[in-house]
Amino acid sequence: MSRKILFIILITLLFLSATTATAAENVEKAETPSNYTVESSPGTEIGIADKDIGILTVYDTISQGETNLHEKKVSSGLTLLVVDLNWGDSTDSLRLRIYTPSGSLLGSYYDNADGAVNGRIRLYIKNSNGIEAGTWKYQVYGYKVAGKEGYTI
Repeated sequence: MSRKILFIILITLLFLSATTATAAENVEKAETPSNYTVESSPGTEIGIADKDIGILTVYDTISQGETNLHEKKVSSGLTLLVVDLNWGDSTDSLRLRIYTPSGSLLGSYYDNADGAVNGRIRLYIKNSNGIEAGTWKYQVYGYKVAGKEGYTI
């Protein structure tokens, strides 16, 4: 009798662990779109790549622990999206999270994401099949901020 119970418990545990692993794998795939690459931009020059493919004119302020959300409507046909968060004070630290229109998180980025600690996160989001059209969301978080920090994105 006890062998039957032990066998049933083992089968149940095996089934539960397989179900949990499959669910975790699906969540990971949904949150990390493989068709996007995010790279630090090659510089701060303004050129054809910056023409209306990122938020370029929003000014805001942020405090320690505060979160601000910014949105950018993107039309179809683009293969590059420029994101440029600039606060210019390397003694403060901001975090940037980027969400696609379908809700996938591309990542969390800090000041050194573009290769320099300079109060700026400048990224190129590329997809050779096309950037997803719709409303992109940029979440700015005051990770380590003394007082209020002004920024543009």
